[in-house]
Amino acid sequence: MSAFNLALESGDVAHNEAPLANGEETHTVANAIAEAEGLAQEAADAEGVASDLDDEQEQTEELAETVEAEVAQEGALDPTAARLLHLSFRNIVGKQQAAKLPATESWAGTRAAARENTRMALESIKDTLKQFWEAIKAQFKKVYAKVKDWIVKTFSTAKKLKDRAEKLQSRANGTVGTIEDKQFSFGQTKAIAVDGKYNEPGALLSGLKEIRGLITGTISELKKDAVDGAIEDLTNALKGAFTGSGKTRSLGNLGNLTAAVKKGVQGASTKATPATVGDVTKYNAQYGEASEVDVTGVFGLPGGKAVLQVAFKGTSSDIEGAVKELRTGRLVLASDRYQARDVTEGDVKTLNTSQVDKLCDDVIEIAESVYGFEKNWKENERVVEKVQKEVDDIVKDFDREDEADARDQRHFRNFANGAMAALRRHANFKASLCSYAISTGNAFLNYGERSLGQHKTK
Repeated sequence: MSAFNLALESGDVAHNEAPLANGEETHTVANAIAEAEGLAQEAADAEGVASDLDDEQEQTEELAETVEAEVAQEGALDPTAARLLHLSFRNIVGKQQAAKLPATESWAGTRAAARENTRMALESIKDTLKQFWEAIKAQFKKVYAKVKDWIVKTFSTAKKLKDRAEKLQSRANGTVGTIEDKQFSFGQTKAIAVDGKYNEPGALLSGLKEIRGLITGTISELKKDAVDGAIEDLTNALKGAFTGSGKTRSLGNLGNLTAAVKKGVQGASTKATPATVGDVTKYNAQYGEASEVDVTGVFGLPGGKAVLQVAFKGTSSDIEGAVKELRTGRLVLASDRYQARDVTEGDVKTLNTSQVDKLCDDVIEIAESVYGFEKNWKENERVVEKVQKEVDDIVKDFDREDEADARDQRHFRNFANGAMAALRRHANFKASLCSYAISTGNAFLNYGERSLGQHKTK
């Protein structure tokens, strides 16, 4: 069943967000991380539906444009084209919605009847596109609420993680003795492995240090509202670009609009520089046409992860280019080298007390950076709410203009959807990055704690 049809059946055009987590936490760090991972999966499921809605909306827009081109050339659809329209529309939005089109057998009548059926079909598609916006808006609220629950749990978990790291560090500093077992079996090798390897302590600790630098540096950039603020600017540029009304609508401010797009999708600094990652074309192809997408980032992080910055290679000299750039650009926490490595459990080498001390320093810094970001997250929530409301108001005003050019409407809706998708993706990235840092930091603490257990005290 299509995501659009599911959205209509749910009737969920409003969403009551879950309250913020509060009260004294009694869980262990491991249990808190498990809860956060459960919330992360709920957010991922909601994001999957949102992405499907975006794709279905885009396909419906393309279908509308194809029909309009056929009508402009022939004046009306013939029976064969009408059957293809039914089939395509049903494949996108489902049988129930497709039933709103004139029945295929009714196209075999007079030319006048064919023209009337064509008009009615286009009206049905236009109404469906308006419904798409309501579905996309409702799903945006669902996704954001899920991400909010997830990141709030991550913030509270970060505080527990810091407490645990400080206690372990104190134990390490108070441990005097020799290492009895040089290595031991460790069940979280996949979480700490760097480039698929987990038997070299120096490389593992360097990987943790890389996370520390990445999280502190990127969080600092995110506190500057590098993306959320730019999306707000983009919304204002959107208002300016679509001035006037109907067929006299002017895109004279398109330059301001496309400049705001570039700023909105460039993301925060991730030390992103071109790197040798194997077949770069495969990386690019995950996020768009390889000829139009450029992927750079920080690769080889513990747990087989990479932080990618995806950019549009082309130029957004027109509204269609601006939409493509907006939909393409993003920051994402992804699998290193295209897909997760298969890392089996094995023996790791025992850390000495100074290495455990260093490990704890990094985890403490990571935890402080994450829960210090909570205030900024709450401030950004207001920006997201404001942008969502303003874009919704613009869409409704635009759709009330019966004389508006259909091509303008398509570009406008695509741009509005792209702006909302950019906000949605960026919220997911922030939650993903913070959650990854906390769960990986906890795995390293487990490694340090097990290492101390191998020391024979004097």
